[in-house]
Amino acid sequence: MTHPPAEFLDLQAALAGEYSIQRELGRGGMGVVYLARDVQLDRDVAIKVLPTHLAETPSACERFLREARMAAGLSHPHIVPIHRVSETGGFVFFVMSYIEGETLGERLRSSGPLPPVEATRVMREVAWALAYAHGRGLVHRDVKPDNILLEAGSGRALVTDFGIAHDGGDPALDTDPGKVMGTAHFMSPEQAAGQPIDGRSDIYALGVVGYMSVSGRLPFESPNLPALLLRQATEEAQSVVR
Repeated sequence: MTHPPAEFLDLQAALAGEYSIQRELGRGGMGVVYLARDVQLDRDVAIKVLPTHLAETPSACERFLREARMAAGLSHPHIVPIHRVSETGGFVFFVMSYIEGETLGERLRSSGPLPPVEATRVMREVAWALAYAHGRGLVHRDVKPDNILLEAGSGRALVTDFGIAHDGGDPALDTDPGKVMGTAHFMSPEQAAGQPIDGRSDIYALGVVGYMSVSGRLPFESPNLPALLLRQATEEAQSVVR
C-alpha cells in the first residue's frame, strides 16, 4: 500500500476545516497543484502550494504571493480565476477554480495535432486572454501548451499559471531583472537573452503554440539550449503547409 507523502498529509492538517485535499494534479518549479474540496462552499478547487524549501526563502515567498495577487486581479472568461492567496501553517498557497478537462499539451501528446478550425479557436481565445492581461500591464512569460487548459465538454481554452507573471508597468515588481524565466522552446529571443520584455514575448510564445497545435511539432529543435536559442533568433521555421 502506498502512503501519501508527508507534505500532502501536512497540508491536509494545515487546511483541515477549510479544504479537503484530494490528490496531486501536477508540479513545477514554483509550485505543486492539488485538487481539493472547498468545505464551506462544497465545490472543487485547485490549490497551488509553494514548495517547502522555497516557502522558507523570504524572497521566493514574497514573489510567489505578489504574483498570485497580481493574477487574482484578472477577471476574464479565458483566464483561470484565483479566489484566495494565503499563508497558513507554514504553507504559502493560492486557491483557484478547478477546471475539469485536460491541458493543450496533454491533448497534443495523446491525440496529435488539432483540426485547423479547433486550433484557430483555441489560439483566438488565448489571444483574447493575453490581450486582456497585457492591457492591465501583466506579461505571462510562460505561455505554452501545458499552461492552457481545455475545459471538458465545451472545449473552452483557459490560460493558467501566471506564476512568473511580470508587471511591465512597475519595474519594482520585477523581482529578478535579467533572470531568464520561462520554457526555452517557447521563449522569444529577447526573453531568452534576459532582456526586458513586454507582451510581444507572449505573442511570440503563442505563435509557437499555434505552430505546434497544427503541425504536432516544435518549429525548432536542437540537442542543447544555446544552439536552440541561436536557431530561434536567426532561422525561419519550416512551413506547416506541405
